[in-house]
Amino acid sequence: MKKLVIGIGGVSNGGKTTICRQLLTSIPNACLIHQDAYFKDPDRVQIDPKHGWMIWDDLTALHNDVLMSDVERWLENPAAFTQSQATGDSTGVHVLLIEGFLIYNYRPLEKVFDARYRFVLPFEEAKRRRLSRVYAPPDPPGYFDGHVWPMYLKFKKELEDLNVQTIELDGTAPVEENFERVKTDILDMIKHVQDKQT
Repeated sequence: MKKLVIGIGGVSNGGKTTICRQLLTSIPNACLIHQDAYFKDPDRVQIDPKHGWMIWDDLTALHNDVLMSDVERWLENPAAFTQSQATGDSTGVHVLLIEGFLIYNYRPLEKVFDARYRFVLPFEEAKRRRLSRVYAPPDPPGYFDGHVWPMYLKFKKELEDLNVQTIELDGTAPVEENFERVKTDILDMIKHVQDKQT
């Protein structure tokens, strides 16, 4: 069975979820996994000893083993895994979209991608978007400046140090522009996979 795994990663509030929802309805035989669905319960999330903040923006706040298990189940049998989500057609190429802010920093997961996209935003725009959203539990005062952005920079540097190759998407660009770019790339990849099989 022919498969592609596409990562949509990057900065919090960059546009990952929005573009993935569009791709899910536009790419044949597509399935979407959100990293956010694998957060641990609040009572299992580490606490910053200095500020008393919950450390959500870290791999330790996620059930990465469960996420990886679901990805492996999809790799074993995409048709069965995606039966309820797929926009199926006759291409025969199944596409898994994995969306999340730390998907490239979890090494076992990073290795499965056929393409890696990464949203970026400048500090002020990222902060504006973060503060305009309501979280449960809500962000405490100073959380973005003191935790969210420093953690983003930390994990961004880690990717650079590991030379993880990503395709950068400008989160300030029109949503449709980023969507069309990624959709076109994925459809080209599907055609390439099909051509290799003929």
